[in-house]
Amino acid sequence: MNRRQFLIAGVAVSVATAAGVELGSRGFKAHWDQLMDQLRSMQNKELSSSGSWNPSQIFQHLAQSVQGSFQGYPEHKAAWFTHSVGPVALKAFKTAGAMFHPLDEVIPGMPQLDATMPTQQALQTLLQALELFAQSTRLSPHFAYGVLNQQDYQAAHVMHIRQHLQQIQSL
Repeated sequence: MNRRQFLIAGVAVSVATAAGVELGSRGFKAHWDQLMDQLRSMQNKELSSSGSWNPSQIFQHLAQSVQGSFQGYPEHKAAWFTHSVGPVALKAFKTAGAMFHPLDEVIPGMPQLDATMPTQQALQTLLQALELFAQSTRLSPHFAYGVLNQQDYQAAHVMHIRQHLQQIQSL
């Protein structure tokens, strides 16, 4: 294979991969109502966590993420990231149908999580944030994914919350 053929093949593979991710991401269904029902089913239950954060810290972190979508995030990744890597990562997550990220990574610039806050209070804050998000007509850019529409933000929130909920169990 000569250099020209190699370059053409490389471009073809890149275009096919990008097209596959784009098309695959369009098929993602957020199932918002199911997520809300799952969260509500945790109300008034004693919960534990298999991760480094307790359930309250997890719910606080998730509430911060949701609140950031309509109140704004205090810090953002570099512009080159939010215009390239970030949006591609979100599409890849949607194509996979799930998000994968470190589960004890804080949102840049957000207040410290309070390990002593009652779990049910933190869960209620998350539920209220999700209700406010659902009613929001004006959204702020995501700190990593950049400018998102309501549907993409909803997908990001659902995948983010679902990944964290894998660490929470009822006692």
